[in-house]
Amino acid sequence: MKLTALKNVVAIDLGTEYTRIYYKGEITVEPSVIAFDTQDGTIITAGAEAAAMEGKNPALITVSSPLTKGVITDFDLAAQMINIFLTNIVGNVMKPRVFITVPCGVTDVEKRALCDILRESEINDIYVIESAIAGAIGANCDVTIARGMLLVDLGGGKCDIAAISLGQAIIGRSLKLGGMDFTDALIDYIAEKHNLSVGRQSAERLKKSIGCAFMREHNDIDEISGYNSYLKKPEKIAVRSEELREAFAPLISQIAAEIKATLDEIPTELLGDIIDDGILLVGGGAQLYGMAKRLRAELNIKVFLAEDAEMCVIKGAGYVADNMDKLPDNTYIFAKA
Repeated sequence: MKLTALKNVVAIDLGTEYTRIYYKGEITVEPSVIAFDTQDGTIITAGAEAAAMEGKNPALITVSSPLTKGVITDFDLAAQMINIFLTNIVGNVMKPRVFITVPCGVTDVEKRALCDILRESEINDIYVIESAIAGAIGANCDVTIARGMLLVDLGGGKCDIAAISLGQAIIGRSLKLGGMDFTDALIDYIAEKHNLSVGRQSAERLKKSIGCAFMREHNDIDEISGYNSYLKKPEKIAVRSEELREAFAPLISQIAAEIKATLDEIPTELLGDIIDDGILLVGGGAQLYGMAKRLRAELNIKVFLAEDAEMCVIKGAGYVADNMDKLPDNTYIFAKA
C-alpha cells in the first residue's frame, strides 16, 4: 500500500513496545520509553535515545515505559512522550488532524484517556480506529464488504483477535500477552535450564536470531552471555532453537486457546467465510518464525502471515487518515473522539 499524502494529518499506533507514527507518507518508529530526571521529574528525552540509556542509566535518571500490556499506566509520561514525538515529526505549526488506534474491547474510560493524551498537546481534531480494522486495511483487505474475516494482531504487549465484517469488529478479544512476554519467557527459561541470568536486550537479540514457534529446518544455534548464578561468574553459552520453541510453547497455546474461544462466538455465516479464507496474522510478534504454521496445526484452519506484518496497523491507519473524506458517510471504520 503506497502512502503519499501531503495533507496535515497524522496517524498514531501507540504500542507497549513501540510507537509508530505516520505523517506525509512516512512512518516513524520509536521505542515507547521516556527518560527523566529522578529528582525533579524534568524530561530528558524519549524514544530511541531513551531506549539507548536503559540498563546503563545512573540512579539520577529513570527510563520508563508509560504503557503496560497495551494500557496506559502513567498518563503524564505518556502525554509528554507523544508530545515529543509529534513535535519532532510534525513541528509546532498548525495542529494536525490525528487518527489513533485503539485495542479491541477498549473501554470508554481507556479511550478517553488515550484521546486526552493528544489534547494535552492541544490537538482536538481526533479520530479513533480499532487496531484490528487498521491492520486489515494495512494488509490490503477490503473490510467494507459483507464477508467475515478473522484477524490476529500480536503486538509487543497484547494480542488482539477480531472477527470483522462491514467495516467493524463483530467479535473482539484482547489478550494481555505479546512479544515482550516471549522475551520474558526466554529469560526465565535460560535462568532455569542454564543457571544464567541474561539481560532483555540479549534475550531479544536471541529471540530474533533463532526464535521459533515451529521447529526450524535445522536446529540452529546461537550464543548468549550472562551471569552464571551457580558458578558465580560471567559465562557465554550456546542455545539451540529447539529450546526457544520449548520456552514459547505455553504462550502460543494460550493464543491458540483465545482464538478458539473467539471462533466459538462467531455467527455461523461469518464463520463459514473465515473457514474458507483462513486467519490473517499481523503485528511484530506474528513474525516469529513458524507462528502461522504452529497456529495452523493447533487450530486446524488456514493461517496466513500478512506481508510487512509489523507495519500493517500503522499503514492502515495512515491510509484511512489520508482518505477519510473519500469514505462513505455511514462508514464504521473510524469514529470522531
